[in-house]
Amino acid sequence: MQTIVVPLDGSELAAQVLPYVRVLAPLLGAKVHLLRVVQDSHLSSGESWTQVLISVYGVPESEALQRDQYDASMEALRQQARAYLHEQAQTLEGAGIEVISDVRYGSPAEVIVEVAAGYAPGALIAMATHGYSGLRRWALGSVADKVVHATEAPVLLVRGQAQRVVRPPRRILTPLDGSGLARQALPLASEIARAAHAELILLRAVVPMIEAYVGAPMLGRPIVENNEALDALREYALNDLNAEAASLRAEVSHILTHAIIGYPAEVIVDEAREMDVDLIVMATHGYGGLRRWALGSVADKVLHATTTPLILVRVSA
Repeated sequence: MQTIVVPLDGSELAAQVLPYVRVLAPLLGAKVHLLRVVQDSHLSSGESWTQVLISVYGVPESEALQRDQYDASMEALRQQARAYLHEQAQTLEGAGIEVISDVRYGSPAEVIVEVAAGYAPGALIAMATHGYSGLRRWALGSVADKVVHATEAPVLLVRGQAQRVVRPPRRILTPLDGSGLARQALPLASEIARAAHAELILLRAVVPMIEAYVGAPMLGRPIVENNEALDALREYALNDLNAEAASLRAEVSHILTHAIIGYPAEVIVDEAREMDVDLIVMATHGYGGLRRWALGSVADKVLHATTTPLILVRVSA
């Protein structure tokens, strides 16, 4: 991961992602691309400049004058955006991070996705979004929601909150379910854990329903009352995690494995909170191009419930 794309809109909320970027960029050896997207608020709302001028001045202006006023307005916005990005870049550059500042025009979500897609081998998008305390759902802003569902790049989402001290991650949680798709989050999780000398926690939820297991009869039948069956499933899951951990120990020295009985999203959110995890890195599936991600129910629930910083890694089949 050589570049972190950081969209900023001038708000205090958006800037809350910067302390995390300041920590992650050196760990990943990445430069930072600060991005501000200037929108044409009038045209995007469906109202033409002619209509605006008529409503303000009572008479239509010439097309040339309309364009001059439009260009002057957009140039003023661009200059303000450049000054703001320059100010934010200075803080990052003071920490020894290479920074690119970029002002573009258009639809924010589309521009963010386009900029990230322009980097090879790939970029990480880092965004802050607002939310609520405890386990209430994140109120994802429309831009963040569109980016999450459209981009092929990994996305770091940081829940907006009162400013706190941000440190390199000490514990990183990666949920696995035994599939090759879920394991695609491991390279990024391992890279960050190795660079930060952090513990990597591999987590597997053991679902207490027969229907969760391929070929099982009597779908929907709970097996929570069968302690022997649950213990066997948990032991199987733990053995699988231990084998995965063994393959990673050449890269990451501190790895823990946890197999917990429960439903995946709830287990992930609860364990992240109880173990004081600093970062969750998990995979989710999707489609190519700008088609919407088919976010798995687990990833979607974690995204909207956790208060822990979260990196979603889009997997390829």
